[in-house]
Amino acid sequence: MSRRVDEVLRGPIKSKTLFPVLLLHLIQEQPDHGYGLMQRIETICGDLVAVNTNKIYPLLRRLEERGFVTATWDHPTKRSRRVYAITAAGEERLSKIKGSMLPYLESIERAVGRLKLELYQPRPEHALSSAGSSS
Repeated sequence: MSRRVDEVLRGPIKSKTLFPVLLLHLIQEQPDHGYGLMQRIETICGDLVAVNTNKIYPLLRRLEERGFVTATWDHPTKRSRRVYAITAAGEERLSKIKGSMLPYLESIERAVGRLKLELYQPRPEHALSSAGSSS
């Protein structure tokens, strides 16, 4: 059973910060519409990050209101899909968040690595046998 990222990330950077930075990052790589962004997030994160229309579209609107992304209709004469592109302010915000997030993500990576080693790496036999071999 996997857990969602908001159940795992309990430190100073939570999923509410991770999700916007991931959107800004993906939009910086390639402008996209909401559904395309949802598919890309699922490809990267699997079911670790619960992504749905009730989460992504309000967040995209907030990013647009704050000037971090712009949106245009992909078909000029009818309302079809809005394609989001990052702005200079969005790039600056992304850089700032990524700079402060990296040490935290690295600490999670190290902690998970230690946990994995602790649970799955066999203990050396000599440590177990030497304790009981004093004759």
